Amino acid sequence: METIIKLIDVTKRFGTLVANDKINMEIKAGTIHSIIGENGAGKSTLMNMLVGLLEPTSGEILLRGKRVNFKNANQANRNGIGMVHQEFMLFENLTVLENIILGHEKIKGKWFIDKEKARKEIEDICEKYHFPLPLDALIRDLPVAVQQQVEIVKVLYRGADIIILDEPTAVLTPQGIEGLFEALKFLVSKGKTILFITHKLKEVLAISDSITVLKNGRVTGHVLPQDVDEVKLASLMVGREVILTVDKPPKTIAEPVLEVRDLTVKGDDGLDKVKHVSFQVRKGEILGVAGVAGNGQRELVEALFGMRRIEQGAVQFHNRDVTQLGPREKRLLGIGYVPQDRLRLGSNTKAPIWENTLMGYHLTEPFRKKIVLDKKRALQYAEQVVQKFQVKTDSVNNNVRNLSGGNIQKVIVGREFLLDNKLLIIEDPTRGIDVGAIEFIWKQIVDIAKSGISVLLVSHELNEIISLSDRVMVLYGGEVAGIVEGEDINEQKLGLLMTGGQQGHA
Repeated sequence: METIIKLIDVTKRFGTLVANDKINMEIKAGTIHSIIGENGAGKSTLMNMLVGLLEPTSGEILLRGKRVNFKNANQANRNGIGMVHQEFMLFENLTVLENIILGHEKIKGKWFIDKEKARKEIEDICEKYHFPLPLDALIRDLPVAVQQQVEIVKVLYRGADIIILDEPTAVLTPQGIEGLFEALKFLVSKGKTILFITHKLKEVLAISDSITVLKNGRVTGHVLPQDVDEVKLASLMVGREVILTVDKPPKTIAEPVLEVRDLTVKGDDGLDKVKHVSFQVRKGEILGVAGVAGNGQRELVEALFGMRRIEQGAVQFHNRDVTQLGPREKRLLGIGYVPQDRLRLGSNTKAPIWENTLMGYHLTEPFRKKIVLDKKRALQYAEQVVQKFQVKTDSVNNNVRNLSGGNIQKVIVGREFLLDNKLLIIEDPTRGIDVGAIEFIWKQIVDIAKSGISVLLVSHELNEIISLSDRVMVLYGGEVAGIVEGEDINEQKLGLLMTGGQQGHA
């Protein structure tokens, strides 16, 4: 099998920081090659050198046997390398067709875009690679799994033979992941080469032809999936055995902290997305919310935190009516929020880490000093977040945009967990982070619940819901399909409820 990419002693330094240290690797044509490692292990830096966003400090990159040194992404595109980033680069107010051709328009005459020619080429790609895309639909109207297909077709349209996928399953449901894997195998059968960047070890073992493990910027192993298991891969990634199990003591029923009654909430399309939902979250309880993406989870969370209007029903927090309160008022009452979208809602990537650790809390004790911010206290708190949540940075004054996605997640989780909140609303807390960090955050969630803080945990990782929750509420079609607790919390039971196949007790 031909070697399509070869890296020889590739090193990348940023000042005194060595992000990649003498990386040696071979990628075979027509295979799926996975690259795994902790947050900050150097995966994104390495991929950015392959696609021309960064230049190596030293070493060689060989493409089809010839040395290359791309100055920008367009050069990499012209040489057949395309990348689908973890955070999609799509314009939601443009159509699928417009997003795919943007920056690579076919010109008719001197001035006009030849949309018909482009449409025909894209339709041919969609047919060849089995991507049935609605070319005239707006991106904002499409589910995440279809948006990802748009990104893949976009790189195919630009002539990619080598496709780099950065954390491609982070936002997908189990059904979406299955569909993606089928698509990737089909792409490989047509001669494409896939570089698959992920933290999810089960997926690595399921989809890969070969695996490279990075730790602290260095290669710690080149392995074949048939020669390793999850334990071995985790050990290569973090340097120790990782145990993704939690010690959950049985809970005694306590008084309710959050009470939701007959809640109805509309979506962006004006239709009811949450329909007459009622439930309680008790003191010190972890109530999981499960469901296939698009069944009202997002709208429920946004309504509870005051970011979306409640059409009907009531929300009480410690016996106080908070139905119409906004996010600021709810934070002041002790309700914290970890959003799923860490870039748009969870952080300001242009601001330093210390400012991000105060987002939403700058007017609260202990950071408010009369009418001004107590910056000394703010910096101390930021250092506490960085240390306790193991954020990889050399200064809290660094901008958040310089952190990896997983480290941004740690900043957001740390910010909410270390303050004196009484209820935490948490969405997908371990999205896009490595197994070592997952183990750490799971323990933090269990520990804060032990301390008496209540948790509403919304996650699309079923294993996370099962491992952490005391009770699980399943949403289907915007309604409560059932609430499961104790020994009944298992994949089979929840899976049936998630697909509308069985009604549980509420």
